[in-house]
Amino acid sequence: MLVLLATAGCGSNYADSPAKAPLRKLNPAPTQAYEIRLTLANASDLSSADDGKSPFTVVEGTAQFDASNGARCGKSNALSGHVPTLSSHETFQLSRISATEYVGTVYTDMLLNEDYYGRGVCHWALTEARVAVRARADAADTRFVTGLPAQKVLLAGTQVRYFWKGYYPRFEQRQHTDFGRDHLDTVPADKRNEFFTVTLTARKIAGDVQRK
Repeated sequence: MLVLLATAGCGSNYADSPAKAPLRKLNPAPTQAYEIRLTLANASDLSSADDGKSPFTVVEGTAQFDASNGARCGKSNALSGHVPTLSSHETFQLSRISATEYVGTVYTDMLLNEDYYGRGVCHWALTEARVAVRARADAADTRFVTGLPAQKVLLAGTQVRYFWKGYYPRFEQRQHTDFGRDHLDTVPADKRNEFFTVTLTARKIAGDVQRK
């Protein structure tokens, strides 16, 4: 749960960034809750044991927030004159409800809009809800990452990604992150079974829901 600063226009939503001291303030009573559901398909053969267990023991959720007016409310670089974008990556938990499904909750109002640099109030907005899964709690295991853009979260949308099973549980004994692909149109029909599917679906939780 750290605020990350990156030069405007540079970097990727998925890029790892150096950790910096927390700046943002959490809303003590958020109410705008959205359920994030992860569903696996064609992944049962990844697990060595046919015991109904999930092939992934590590499931990590991250909600990315960006300050929509970061160029005005952020702290400028005295040397370059550049004003960084303000991003905050907040973790959220997902609970396993079956061998193929995990559910978590993201609050779109979990950050407080405040004046952090004396340059005006920063207005936070959700950018993406992201989930990474790994076979085990081993840094060498492949991280399979998929995300649901904010627009799809707010509109109860769905995002489907396809991942090659050859990267499971790890790739060439080294750290690897796979972002998958959004379709299999270019994959021969007889090779499509070599991919498993991760689907993220959002749903607005009715009523005022306060974080526990």
